[in-house]
Amino acid sequence: MKILVVVREKAEAGEIKKMLQRIVPISEMEQNDCDGCCCKIVGTAGDGQTGCEMVRRECPDLLIADVELPVVDGLEMLEKIRGDHRDVKVVLLAERENFSQVKRAINLGVEGYLVKPVREDELQQAVARAEEKWKKECMTEAVLSIENIFMACLNGQLSPNPQFNMMTRQRFGLTIEEPGAVFAVWLGDGFEEQKGRARSVIGQAKGFGAGRASRVFEARVWKILFVVLYQMENENQEYTYFQKEIVPKLCRQLSGTVVCIWAKAKRIADLPDVLKHMNLMKDWNLLFDRGELIRQEVIDSQRTVPLKYPVEIENQARQAVTVKDGEEIKRAYYRLYDYLRREPHSPGEMKECLIRINMALLNVYKAQWEIESEVEIQRCMQAISTAMSWREIRAAMESFLTMLNFDAFEEKEDSRLSPLVRKAVQIVRKYFDQGITLEEVAGRLFVSEEYLSSQFKKETGAGFTETIRKYRIDRIKELLIGTKLRINQIAELTGYADSKYMSRVFKEETGMLPTEFRKAAH
Repeated sequence: MKILVVVREKAEAGEIKKMLQRIVPISEMEQNDCDGCCCKIVGTAGDGQTGCEMVRRECPDLLIADVELPVVDGLEMLEKIRGDHRDVKVVLLAERENFSQVKRAINLGVEGYLVKPVREDELQQAVARAEEKWKKECMTEAVLSIENIFMACLNGQLSPNPQFNMMTRQRFGLTIEEPGAVFAVWLGDGFEEQKGRARSVIGQAKGFGAGRASRVFEARVWKILFVVLYQMENENQEYTYFQKEIVPKLCRQLSGTVVCIWAKAKRIADLPDVLKHMNLMKDWNLLFDRGELIRQEVIDSQRTVPLKYPVEIENQARQAVTVKDGEEIKRAYYRLYDYLRREPHSPGEMKECLIRINMALLNVYKAQWEIESEVEIQRCMQAISTAMSWREIRAAMESFLTMLNFDAFEEKEDSRLSPLVRKAVQIVRKYFDQGITLEEVAGRLFVSEEYLSSQFKKETGAGFTETIRKYRIDRIKELLIGTKLRINQIAELTGYADSKYMSRVFKEETGMLPTEFRKAAH
């Protein structure tokens, strides 16, 4: 703790220094940490003007000063330095007790008001009070950072008050009562694997534009990374930047589900409520394509229409279950996806429709066969009810179909294949539109990739990759002819992360782009 002594008489200054040496450890070296700290006398002055200059130069932690000083008295000196050195602790020394002086001293926030001659025990008590307060402030400053302030807001541990606002404004130039914005990216089950890459992309936002200030946080329980933006000059400008620059980069560099959301915060202190609202907004991602930045204004602009339950599609799927036709079940689901996405419906209605159809198929199945696990069926239904993307819904539907335990993806010609290749072919038929790889199939069948690849081509006459591509191209043709799904939606349903790449592959195989094929077919 640095101490400055400002008293009129040089002899008195020497006496105070001796008392300080007896009551606190004095070091010649500056040692300003709070744990086991030493004190250092950084200088003495004999008038208030010089005292002001030394305070500005030395930035002491404790000022011991006479009330009555030449040029500028002690109280005036204190008033002058309080603006820039609000945290300095002060012990005033007076010739006699004066009520008006005491009142001014209290208003200026002093730790002691001692009447001369100064007694050592009184000085010791006053210095101890100042030191204790200084230590507490040291510890507060050690943990006080933008990150910690925002985390405390998120955890509900902070509520705005004038003293805290004054401290954060002095240190960071902001208060938690000021407005901000939050950008969140939801990564689903890929959160742990992809959060590092997402952080790297998001970090590029920090250099954009004048006035951007932001911090990146993560909420594992919700599987999101989020950026808190504050001290914004123009919220719409920031939204546009994230929409045009950050979101496309995230979608290019991350695989799987990526849901990007934007929300305003009237006050930074309201971060918990803002994040809760953003968590609810994720549902509406079902109405948007991958790569869109969702905010409340965009959701409000969606004119949803009531969903009429597709009885015809349910009947087609029920019939397919009855005759154990797995491919027709899939086609029924693709028709269902097309029906649900043809017009904007509320996410809740779409999920209810999917669950209702699944339960109808389950009842048909249970009339003929036993269900191995009712618990797993319930998990599939739960996964649909909490899904935030069509990729998740499709995965939940696939899991549900797997629970209906019959060889729905077996065909007559499979009987000529060996058990290994027959199983591989059936896996390909079932999962080709989910981006299944040779490595994954070999892993499921407990054989090496090289062996499976050679046997697959030997028995089927086509390579693994060639077979996957054929199934995908055939499915793309079906969806182009039989549905009104957009090209990017068809890409998602056939295992392509990039619709442009899908279009290139499709043209290589057919000589036409998907849009040209659809136009020619109709």
